[in-house]
Parts: sequence; structure tokens; C-alpha cells
Amino acid sequence: MSVLLLGNGINLNEGFTKKWETLLADVAENFGCAFESSLSNALTYEMVESQILKTQDGKTVHEIRRKIAEGLETKKLKDMKTAADWKDTLHARLTALPVKAILTTNYDYALERSLEPRFRPRYNTRETTYSLYRYQEAGKRRIYHVHGESGYPSSICLGYGQYAGTLQRIREQIVRSTKSEGEGHSYLLADVLKKLTKQPENDWIFDFFLENVYILGLSLDVSELELWWLLSYRSSQLISKRLPITNRIVYLDTGSDEVEDAMPDCKQPDCAYKQQALAVKKVARARKKALLEAFHVEYYMCRGSGFPEQYEDALSWLKKNCK
Repeated sequence: MSVLLLGNGINLNEGFTKKWETLLADVAENFGCAFESSLSNALTYEMVESQILKTQDGKTVHEIRRKIAEGLETKKLKDMKTAADWKDTLHARLTALPVKAILTTNYDYALERSLEPRFRPRYNTRETTYSLYRYQEAGKRRIYHVHGESGYPSSICLGYGQYAGTLQRIREQIVRSTKSEGEGHSYLLADVLKKLTKQPENDWIFDFFLENVYILGLSLDVSELELWWLLSYRSSQLISKRLPITNRIVYLDTGSDEVEDAMPDCKQPDCAYKQQALAVKKVARARKKALLEAFHVEYYMCRGSGFPEQYEDALSWLKKNCK
């Protein structure tokens, strides 16, 4: 079966949220501390959090995370209140695809609301800090917020501490020792793949080894340790042929060549700065493609001159491949 892994690109395309850098800069300004955008996403957050806690007595990590959760939604998203509002959105068209489950790194509930405009989060687990088993259901779709969700501010995965903790728990689950009948001790993943035991219920991490996973709207930042580990570990098992892995993982790249948002004063087609920015993006894209393919991830470059066209191409591709 198919599983979607969706990132913040789908929200940005619809104007439902701010860019991460903008959101964190707003939080830094709100708390009166410096903002440094040249670091990785996780380190940027760690720096902001550390400054706030060091200089402002009484402030807590939970308060900072709640402020981030409050700033996630734009006015446009808040105004989406009826099924008619959602009808032609990218979210509604993605959630209509015939998939087993939807994984998302997004903290908001736009995907759920595209299925149920009046959606409210439901509390189906005691898990509030990490996000291995917690899910939401809307319109008969199961959605896992793998980096946490706004309804649980303490679950929002921002700094390296939480990313590392998530990775630790994922690795322990994948390589957890079991005793297979007639085979002595084994790992849980091996037993699941060999059909000696069932996949743990409500556990999305096994989908990376059992189902076809299609990734869209996700930049795969270096901070996302647990996702890179899953891809790397799966690749190592394919190379060694130790486990019977037959699924495919495909990364759909919507790396638009538009740079106007970052360079508003550079509108001319022959602008030297714009051409330089395009060249940098081209090199970065080639490097990501090479890295993903080294990890046995198929790479598809979505066609189109801008994000809307590229997402249309991605949807067409997914309609043909999701089964």
C-alpha cells in the first residue's frame, strides 16, 4: 500500500503558514532576543530558547512552544471554515488519494481540516512528548504528526534534544530484541518483515520498510535526524540483503526556480544576484538527489515553472502511483 509523507511546502503553497525562519524570528522578537538565521533549523531554535531562558526569569520551554503553536496559522487558514473553502486546495486533493496513512512533519491541523473543516484534535494516547504512536483521525483518514502537533505543545519537535530523543526511541523500536520461533533471538523489524509477527499497531516507523512512501513538500533538513536515520538504516539493510525489503520510497522535489520571495528587489530576468541564487539552488538540488539515490530513495523532479505548477505535476504523478 501507499503512505504519504508531507512537509510544510504544501502549507506554504496554499499560504496557510509562515516560513519557519519567519515564525521563529517573530518568536525571538516577541521575547526580545537575537535571531540567527544562518544555523540549521534545530540550532536556530536552540539558540532562541537558550537566550530566553537565560535572560528572562520565570519563562519556561512550554511557554515558548505554546507561543510557536499560536503563531503557526495564518489568517487565511483560520478563515477556512467550510467544505467549500477546502474543495480545491492541495490538502483536500492529497487527502483524497487512496493511501493507508498520511505522515506529516507539520504541526498544524490543515490536513485534518481539509477532511473535516470543524476538526478538533482527539486524545487517543498518553504520549505527549514524543510522537511515535499518537495520531489523529478525520474523514476516515489516519494522520500521524511525526514531529508533534500544536494541540500538544510539548510534543513539537524543535531542538536537537527532542530530535535525538525521538531517534533513540525509533531505533529502540526497530532493533528491539524478540525471540522468533525456531530462530532464536531476532529484531522486531526482522520478524515483521518475515511475517513472524504483526506490525505494531499505530506505529508509523515500520511503514518506511513495509509500504511505498511518497515524500512531498519536505525539504529534509539536516536537523531531521530520525527521518535520515530511517532512510540510512533501510539502505544499509538493502545493501547487505539481510532483510527482505521490497517497498519503494520516492522523493518528489518541488524545488521551484522562483527566488523572488527571498530577493524582492531583484525582478529583472538577467539580475546577477538572481542568477547566482538559481545556480546555488541547482547545485544544492543535485547534491540532494545524489544523497537520496545513494540511500535507495527514488528521485522525481516535478515539472513546472513555479510551485503551483510543480504541485499539480506531483498530484498527477501520485494519482498514477498511489495504490
